[in-house]
Amino acid sequence: MSITKLPIWFSVLLHVLPWSLCLYFFSIALTNPEQMNLYLSRDSLEGAGLVENLTVIILIPGIVAGLYGFFRFRSVMKPGWAAYWLLLWTLACVYFAGEEISWGQWFFQWNTPEDFAQINDQNETNLHNISSWFDQKPRALVELWIFIGGVIMPFYSLIQRKPRQMSSSFWLHPIPQLISAGMFFTIVRFSRWMEIYEFNTLLGSSELRELCVALFLSLFLISFPVRAHMLK
Repeated sequence: MSITKLPIWFSVLLHVLPWSLCLYFFSIALTNPEQMNLYLSRDSLEGAGLVENLTVIILIPGIVAGLYGFFRFRSVMKPGWAAYWLLLWTLACVYFAGEEISWGQWFFQWNTPEDFAQINDQNETNLHNISSWFDQKPRALVELWIFIGGVIMPFYSLIQRKPRQMSSSFWLHPIPQLISAGMFFTIVRFSRWMEIYEFNTLLGSSELRELCVALFLSLFLISFPVRAHMLK
């Protein structure tokens, strides 16, 4: 089975959503840097910025789709490890979303427990501010996976002009149509080195980069039940 034959609605979503967000944030950064700075503001007791909230909102349908795909279609996913690969990424996104909102601290406004605050460098109820092993290191691996699986491999498939066929790695790699989300991430990731018109601080910000990662992962998770339904 070719993995390029997806439902039209899903194929459109995979391309339209990333480029729409990319064009929107680029246009705001160019025309209204102050507004873009407001969008990128970090969470606080007074409220979180748009990008940070949007990151969590985008992760939710992916998490729901991942859990649904695991419990509804795991018998369809072959080999046996495929369903647990999906579950692993789903739990990673739960961790991602939970950490992004400090597990609800900025919505319910509780104070960080004293013992926890002493080891958290931003006085928040989360793990990623405790050690790079809970943040930078796993994020670097995920970003590398997105760049290879979401940009390099799809471009290679286009050069070959041959659709990738279903194989033992059918569930392992991102589908080629995620190239738009991969390109959105790549543009933002390399904007940090564009020292023109504040691109490095606005478009290259870690908050916007996290949004791109969340979008890619969410669409990747949604692709599992979509593809599994086609195989059923």
